[in-house]
Formats: sequence, C-alpha cells, structure tokens
Amino acid sequence: MRTRIVIMPLLVLVFGLQAVASEFHVAPDGDDASAGSREAPFRSLERARDAVREHREAHGLGDAGITVILREGRYYRDATFLLGAADSGEPGRPVVYKASEGEPVYLDGGRVLEPGIFETVTDAAVLGRLLESVRGRVLQADLGAAGIEDYGDFGPRGWGRANIPAPAELFIDGIPQTVARWPNHDHIPLGQVLAGGQDESDQPGVFEYNTGRAERWTGAEDLYISGLFGVTWAHDTVGIAGIDLEAGTLTTEHPHSYGFRQPGFPGRFTTQYYAVNLLEEIEEPGEYYIDRRAGRLYFLPAYPLEHSRIQVSQLAAPFVRIENASHIHFRGLTFENGRDMGIVVSGGASNRIIGCTVRALGRRAIAINGGEDHGVIGSDIYHVGQGGVALHGGDRASLTPAGHFVRNCDIHRYNRWIQHYNPAVAVSGVGNRVEHTHMHHALHQAITFGGNEHEFAFNEIHHVLKNISDMGSIYVGRNPTFAGNVIRHNFFHHLFLQHEGGPGVQAIFLDDDTIYVAKLFGNVFYRTGSTGVIKFHGGGGASVANNVAIQSPRLVQDGPGDVEGIERAISKMHTDQPHGHGFPEKVAEMNIGQDPYRSRYPYLYDTYAEGYNEGTPRWNNLEVEEDLSDFVDPDHLNFALRDDSPVLDWVAEDVHDRVYGADGEDIPFAPIPFGQIGLEQDENRPELGPLPFRKLGPDAGSGDVNGGEAQFWWTPSYNADRYRVRIARDAAMRNVTVEIETQHTHIITRDLASGEQYFWQVEAIVDQSRSNRGARPAQEAPWPLATSE
Repeated sequence: MRTRIVIMPLLVLVFGLQAVASEFHVAPDGDDASAGSREAPFRSLERARDAVREHREAHGLGDAGITVILREGRYYRDATFLLGAADSGEPGRPVVYKASEGEPVYLDGGRVLEPGIFETVTDAAVLGRLLESVRGRVLQADLGAAGIEDYGDFGPRGWGRANIPAPAELFIDGIPQTVARWPNHDHIPLGQVLAGGQDESDQPGVFEYNTGRAERWTGAEDLYISGLFGVTWAHDTVGIAGIDLEAGTLTTEHPHSYGFRQPGFPGRFTTQYYAVNLLEEIEEPGEYYIDRRAGRLYFLPAYPLEHSRIQVSQLAAPFVRIENASHIHFRGLTFENGRDMGIVVSGGASNRIIGCTVRALGRRAIAINGGEDHGVIGSDIYHVGQGGVALHGGDRASLTPAGHFVRNCDIHRYNRWIQHYNPAVAVSGVGNRVEHTHMHHALHQAITFGGNEHEFAFNEIHHVLKNISDMGSIYVGRNPTFAGNVIRHNFFHHLFLQHEGGPGVQAIFLDDDTIYVAKLFGNVFYRTGSTGVIKFHGGGGASVANNVAIQSPRLVQDGPGDVEGIERAISKMHTDQPHGHGFPEKVAEMNIGQDPYRSRYPYLYDTYAEGYNEGTPRWNNLEVEEDLSDFVDPDHLNFALRDDSPVLDWVAEDVHDRVYGADGEDIPFAPIPFGQIGLEQDENRPELGPLPFRKLGPDAGSGDVNGGEAQFWWTPSYNADRYRVRIARDAAMRNVTVEIETQHTHIITRDLASGEQYFWQVEAIVDQSRSNRGARPAQEAPWPLATSE
C-alpha cells in the first residue's frame, strides 16, 4: 500500500512534465534563450522548431503530438521558415504551429512605415513631373531611412516568362495600392505595329502609341506597358526602351511571345495596353510610385494615414517551406506582406493549413507539389499576385491518387501581377479535390486542371474572367488521356464577357480536342457565359447530365464538338499535325491500351483503336430563360428546385453514356443538393458573412469636421462587396440624414450642416454570393462628431 502511494505521485509528475514539455510558446518580445514556456516564451519560430526536434528525439511525440503556440503580435520574416523530415509529426500526433486562442498573429514579410515619415513633396524637379492637379497632395517617404532597400524588378513578367518575385509593393490597411498608370481603369488599343509583329515575335515591338499622353512619359526612368499585345489569353508586361515623339511610337525593351498585333488582327482579337510605373501619372487616390534609384516612395493617399497600417513588402522568398515532412499543421495564422509565395509543401504526407489567412503577396499563396493527403482547410486567400493554391500530386501512369484537397476556402482577387493562367486553384496529377470553396472576383480562371480522377464539387464560382476572352472559369485542354474527372454540384453565376472581341467566356471550357475528360453532373448555372455555358473546342464525349442553366446562353457550345470534334481528336491521336499538341506522344506515354487505362477508361482505347464515336451524351438537363417559378428564391440566388417542380419527375430513357456508366438504363432527374453548395460554417470557419473591420476617422468625438467636405474612412472588411455609411442626428441611428453606399473604404459628403452634432456608422455587406451573405457593422458603436461653425 505504501509502495502504491509513493509511485502514483511520481507517475503524475512524470506525465505532467511530459505534457507541459509538449507545448512551446513564442512571442514577438520573447527570448530564444528562455525555456519556451507560457511565462518565458521563445522569440523565433526557428528556436521553437529546434525545441520540437529536441523534444521529439528525447521524448517522442506523446499521445497528442507537439504544439507551438504563437502569442499575439507581428513576427517579421526576412527568410523562409524551413521544416524537414526531422520536424514531422505522426498520424494522430501532429506538430502544430497555431495562434493562441483569440489572439491575432501575423507573419509579416515587410516593414511597417510610421505615418510620420511621410511629408509633402516640395522638390521642384519632382513637382514638375507631377500632374498639376495633385501637386501639394502627393506625399513622399524615404524608404532607405526606414531600412527598405530591396525594391525588386518591376518586370518583365507575364505570359511565357520565368516566375519572379513581385517588386516591393505598398499596402495600406492590408489593401494593395495601385502602381501609378494610365489610363487609370482601362486600356487603349495598340496602334499600327511597325516591328516585332507575329512574324517577328522574337524581336522587341515598335507600334504607334495612339495617345497624346505619351509626351508626359519621356522623362520616365522605369516605364512599362502591360496588357494583351497579341491574343486575348496572354497578358504580359514589358519595359519601354524608347519613345519617338516625332514618329508617335513606343519601342519595347522586350519581345512578346505572340508578337505585337494591332487591333482586329487576325480579325477577332482586340489588342490593348496601359502604361504603368509612372511618377507622371499619379492622379487618383491610392496611386503610388517607387523611385528605385533614389529610394523614395511617392503616394497620393485616399484618406489621412495617422491611424492606418502602412506596409511595404520585402521578403522575396516563401514564408514557409515544408520539404519531405509529414503531419505538420499551421492553424489560425496570417501570412502577409511578402513578394513571393506564402507556403510551399514538397513531398511528405498529411500536412495541413487550417483556418489561416494568406494575403497581400506577390506570387501564389500556397503550392503543394508531390506527396499525399495534403490539405488546405477553412482558409482565406486574397490580394495575391499569382494564384491561390496549386495542388500537384499522384502518378498518372499508374493512376495512383495523391488525395490533396482544398476545402471550405474563400479565394478571391488572386491574380494581380500575372493575370492569366494563375487561378484560384490549379490542379494536376491524379485524385485531388476542390470542394465547398468560394472562388470569385478575379481576372481569369477559377480552376484549371490536368490529369485524372480529380473532383470539383460543391463550389461557388462567380465574377471571374474579368480580363479575358476564349476561356472558362473551369478550364482543361490539350491532352486526350485526361479522364475520370468529376465536376458536380457546383454553382456558377455572373460570368460575363468584359473584353471586346474574341470567342467569349464560359463556365466550363474543354479545350483543344480533349475527349471524355469528365462527368459534368448536377451543376447550376445562372447568367453565365457569353456564347455557351459549357464549351467544347473540338473533342467531346464528356457526360453532360442533370445540369440546370438559368438565363444563360445555350447549355453546350460545340465548336466543333460532339461527333465531329471526336473525329478530329482521333486524327490528332494518330498523326503529328500542326497545332496537334503532341497527342501521339501523350497517348503512348500513358499506354492507354494496357491497364490501368484500358480497364478504367475502355471507351478511350476503343475510340483510339476502333474509331468508337457516339458524340457527347446529354440528358436530364434543364434550360430556363425567363420563368423562374420552379426555384425556391431566385432573388437571393437560391436556385434549389421547389418540391412541386415537374422537373423532379423527369426520367431520361435508354441512356447510353459510358463516361457516366450507363448502358441503356432509364435514369430519373436527381435532386441537386443546392443548399450544400459553397462555404460551410464549422469549427474551422466559425462564421460567415463580412469579416470584422473597424472605423478609422474622423475620431470619436471629433469637434472640427468640415461639414461642407466631410471625409470618413475605415479599415477593409476584406470580403465585402460594398459598404453602407449612415450619418444620423442620434446615437441610436434612427434620424439618418446621410446614407451612402460605396465599394471603397472611404467617402466624402458635402451634406452636413455647420455647427451640428452627428453620429456615424458603417456596415460591410456581402450579397453577391449565395453561400456567404450578410451585413456587419464596424466593431465600434456609432461615433459622435461635431461639424465646425
């Protein structure tokens, strides 16, 4: 009995110490020489990583793994945080790097500038280059004095070029500001091309600039043009070597891979450009220019900077790189203000990025390359320069899946620097998934994929394809061996052609003679596409079934597709042809006459060897033009079919669809689980609707506001579609005198009386999505103010 009494406290002590040692703490004001406890935290991630290694080697991972808790604050990064095999967890016992509960934690790849370093431009030479309308309002800051000396290269960057980090950027309250450009919001057409055309695509271009504005640019030291120089799917940015005012021409420093073409060549494309990186074109609030030689930032602020967070990106490498490590989790952290990528995962298994925010970066947010079962869950990605997430993994020869996935993520505004072919999610390999993810407000695709047996399900896609023609929000092409994929139960809406000329935009585009690529089942399309909802450019054979298209063009656009398109693909599979995309080599590489391809996709080999061609099966598809009475609540984007809809009684008879797996069956229309599409509220995404934000000014209690030109400003709610500002006579906001809606984070009103007391509030509104809707006021109660006499 006495022995038992002695042993039990020892066991409690031993296991208690192990539990404490399995948790390490880090704080911005910590000390790497400390113990890493809650009371004495480490300062750096690297020291915490080393402590995890030491504990893992000495004591193992315990029953629940090891957790590194980051305390509230900003962790400035000037190098990549590297994790390797020695840093791994195990199944059920991960190594977790997480934010302390309820505390905001930022990994910051740049520098925060104090508002006090900005001063009004007074140098006569600089003032002479500024537009007269902004003189006295443009501010300057000495970046070198602030410790910022790496400004990066502005270009060239774009179609067919090596990926490089973005240049140093300016962010105000997390929003990327605009490098000064002209025109401010649009493009101008290329004039007559004199050199570097389609037949000289390896030569710099010379073309007429078509604007008197170019006379202002002759003194610019680092001028670039950006736009669509040859075709509508290849955005590029190139330097300008010279301006000939007498001839009215620009000469580029770099060639463009398609050559420079004047508008209308070859009859369907509109080529266009804008000039950028110009001190001379600072004109609108939010525009800036960095003089790389002098190390100075010139900026026209939209509102006073005294309460704002002002950042300049610096880190020209990924924040985190996980190489051949497994079972490592990042949870609840924000990665921001870098010039390269956020997180790169190579090899390993079962790593997770959960509930994180990755934003304000120059390149892609997250790249997963190889390994298996890596996942991005419940995370927000926005204001990145070159795509959201890349999922690559699985072996195509053996059709071995990787099992990578993106789930319940909100990804938007994701291709600021390289606009084309940098989607919200890029997928390749075998057996990867994108599900319950919201992809929206971007210049190009939502998803591009290649490979086999991927699944795209329960996603919401809208307001993408803003600067493109000849493209779909989901895109695949140029390989006849891509098969077994599934695109089901997604909601596509508000996809419009916004580029003059070209073949248009679609929700799903199966390009360049791809055949049997996917089963397209149970998707809902609303106001989607300019020439068709689903487009085959050659090829065909995909299963198109049980879809609903509402107030959209024809469901399927064949150009050519169906039987003729498959015949064209068969020809390309057997013989090398101009624009044949290497089909014979791709067929041989996958050995489609042998397993696993022969048994998994027998129709593919039958088409190749025997000319099997039954066209593109289409059945149980609903197309609605005007009458929306079959749907539950169209006004709020709820296109679930009503219980009494006759569509639910449809039966497709004698269906022959080998991709679907039907051989003469009668198949009833399957109800679409519309309410499950899009973002989900769960432990990793505890709330939907607008993200939290706060008011900045005028301060609560301000007593000298100019009622004739009163300015109000606030931090962004990063996923808001718009804001509503209300100014009232009473704190309860019942007697509203001014109400203004805007997409910006600031307004000016001239409607306040002098010498009066007011209160103001702003709310963020999300209403362009089906799955993520709502309104949220700023965190503070209505602020009082008084106008001056």
